[in-house]
Amino acid sequence: SRSMRRRLASAPASSEVEQRDLLEAVVTSVPTDKCSGRVVTAKFLFALLRTAHILRASDAACAALERKAATQLEHATLEDVLIPSYSGATETLYDVDCIERVVRHFLAEEEDHGEAEASTSAAAAITEEAPAPAATTLARPSAVAMVHGGKLVDSYLAEIASDANLKPAKFCELALALPDHARVYDDGVYRAVDIYLKAHPRLAAEERDRVCGVVDCRKLTVEACTHAAQNERRPLRAVLQVRFFE
Repeated sequence: SRSMRRRLASAPASSEVEQRDLLEAVVTSVPTDKCSGRVVTAKFLFALLRTAHILRASDAACAALERKAATQLEHATLEDVLIPSYSGATETLYDVDCIERVVRHFLAEEEDHGEAEASTSAAAAITEEAPAPAATTLARPSAVAMVHGGKLVDSYLAEIASDANLKPAKFCELALALPDHARVYDDGVYRAVDIYLKAHPRLAAEERDRVCGVVDCRKLTVEACTHAAQNERRPLRAVLQVRFFE
C-alpha cells in the first residue's frame, strides 16, 4: 500500500487503525507449526513482526508473532532480526528484548521437539527391542537447527555490541540464553564481546569480568585463542585463563 501510493497519489490511504486491524487478521491466519516454512518464510514473519511494532499492534498479536517467528529462526538472516526499537521507553537502537523472547521461544520449541523424538524413539525401542542408547542419541534437539540459531545470535550480538546504551546485563543475558551445544566454537561470541569492550571502555571491573565470562575459552579456535591471549581490553584474569587453556 505504501509503495503503490508513491505511484498513485490519488489512492486512498488506510488509517493506522485499519492497517493494524488488517495486520492482526493476517497474524491469526499464519500457521504456527515448524513445517510451515514452505508457506511462510522467516523473512516474511520477521517483516510482520517489525510492522507490528511500527503500527503498535496489541501485545497478544506481537506475542503470537514472536512465537511464530521463533519456529523459523534457524532460516532467518541477520537483516531479518535487526528490528529497530520503536518504543520511546527503550534506549537501545534495536529491540533486544523482542529478539531475546524469540530466541527463548525457539529454544523451548527445539527442546519440545527433542523430547517428542525421544518419546517416539523409546516407544519404537520397546516394540522392536532396539538398544536403549539409540533413544538417548535422538533425545537432543536438532543439532543443525540449534547451531544455525547460535550463529545467528552471535552475529546479532556483534551487531548490537557497539550500541552505547546496551547494558552489560542485557548483553550477557542474551549471550548466555543459548545452551552449550548451540555453539561448536565460541569465536562468534568472542568477537561480539571484543566489540562490546571496545565500545564500552568505561565498564567497571566487575562488569568487564561478567561480559568476558560468556566466552568459553576451551571452545576457541587457535586463531581466536591467540588473539584473546594478547587482547589488552580483556581483564588480566581472562587473559591468563586463555593462556592456561592454550
